[in-house]
Amino acid sequence: MNQLMRERLNRMFYPQSVTVIGAGVDPTKVGHAVMDSLVTGAFEGKIYPVHIRHKKIFDYDVYRDVSDLPEVPDLAVVALNQVTSIKMVEKLRKIGVAGTVVLAGGYAEMGEEGQKLQADLRSAAGDMPIIGPNTLGFVNSHSKLNVTFYPRALMSGNVSFLSQSGGIGLAMIAQAYDQGLGVSKWIGVGNRVNFEFHDMLDYLFEDKDTDVIGIFTEGSGDARKMVEQLKRVSFKKPVVIYKGGHGEFADRVTITHTGAAAGSSRIWEGAIKQSGGVETARSVNELVTICKAFSVSGPPKGPGVCIFTHTAGPSIVAWDILQEESACKLVTLSQKTLQGIADILGPSVPVVYKNPVDGAAGAFLTKPFHDIAELILEDNGVDCLLAIFCEHKNWPFPTQALIDLHNQFLKPIVACFIGSVEKIEPDRTRLHEAGIPVYCNPEDAATALRSLLKRNLHADGCS
Repeated sequence: MNQLMRERLNRMFYPQSVTVIGAGVDPTKVGHAVMDSLVTGAFEGKIYPVHIRHKKIFDYDVYRDVSDLPEVPDLAVVALNQVTSIKMVEKLRKIGVAGTVVLAGGYAEMGEEGQKLQADLRSAAGDMPIIGPNTLGFVNSHSKLNVTFYPRALMSGNVSFLSQSGGIGLAMIAQAYDQGLGVSKWIGVGNRVNFEFHDMLDYLFEDKDTDVIGIFTEGSGDARKMVEQLKRVSFKKPVVIYKGGHGEFADRVTITHTGAAAGSSRIWEGAIKQSGGVETARSVNELVTICKAFSVSGPPKGPGVCIFTHTAGPSIVAWDILQEESACKLVTLSQKTLQGIADILGPSVPVVYKNPVDGAAGAFLTKPFHDIAELILEDNGVDCLLAIFCEHKNWPFPTQALIDLHNQFLKPIVACFIGSVEKIEPDRTRLHEAGIPVYCNPEDAATALRSLLKRNLHADGCS
């Protein structure tokens, strides 16, 4: 990507001024919803609504045409129909707008006639980058910018998401917020008229506010370039992909959604494998789970895993998942470590001393939980710890103990606090700030740790 294009994209994603063309006063209309999103998200730049009839929207003066604006805005959001949008895009390009979002559908996903309209849109845009058409828009929380037509408060973070589906994209954001994961950027890529997946990856590769990238894709207009960028980007920043569109009739469904062919699942899987460090997910929940692990924690320095719990069942479930990764090794703890654990638990706790370590009733309280976890992390064979604890009215989560041990040993810890999101949220915030991802169930916790271990193997391959 040349420097001029990167500067245009920076102006588009970090604008000082935004115009919404087709802004209206009817709350059931898309143009009004985009204005609502800008206001709800607390965007601090200038907002210029454009509508031929209205005078005021959300206390903002309304302009009849873009030629009446007091300055050339950095970003334009076009909330017009598919034919009128083309004429407007050409006008925006000519006045020097850096980039544009075209919300309307009715382009390549609609067959031959729509494909012609999309070609006309591409021609009208020239070298001005477009998000869309047929998109929800995008979010940049670091600019307090929401130019989707789904108003919401923004929670800032270091993970950026690309989604070829608006509905799946909304599920990504909702799941991320539910898991305590802030979002840097969310981009609804839509039909990708002149700004393809590989262009977005190239941009995010250098983006200072993006450390992890999550993608939902149905197909790419240039799969080869996408894979090339995935290989380049994933060496520096973890990338997680959730691929939609499988089975015999996948193309029939995806082409009428965003105009993209899903392609053979085997071809996609092979291409992703060739890209090197890209992780794959099988659901929105798994995509967010893995992205959170990469966002909060670094990879372990070796394959040695120890699981510590006071209830054995979740450790069995966790190990079922962890053992799927060849970069994972269930450590045989040293005799010194096992003896230390036995001394802490004493003869009244009937357990077998091994990994996974089941402290049973002897690990309900914070002090013994800390002391056993400390012995485990002192063991030279242990590179990372999965710590499991269940919510209880009288036994507090061992949050501070895990934070202290993480700071002491600098080995990755993944916490599984089994309980409701409401109950773990205060502890979750503290753990995430300390670099410890925490999950509510053993499946997600193990999936997260498995991906961190795989990332370590990838990092070794890059060195």
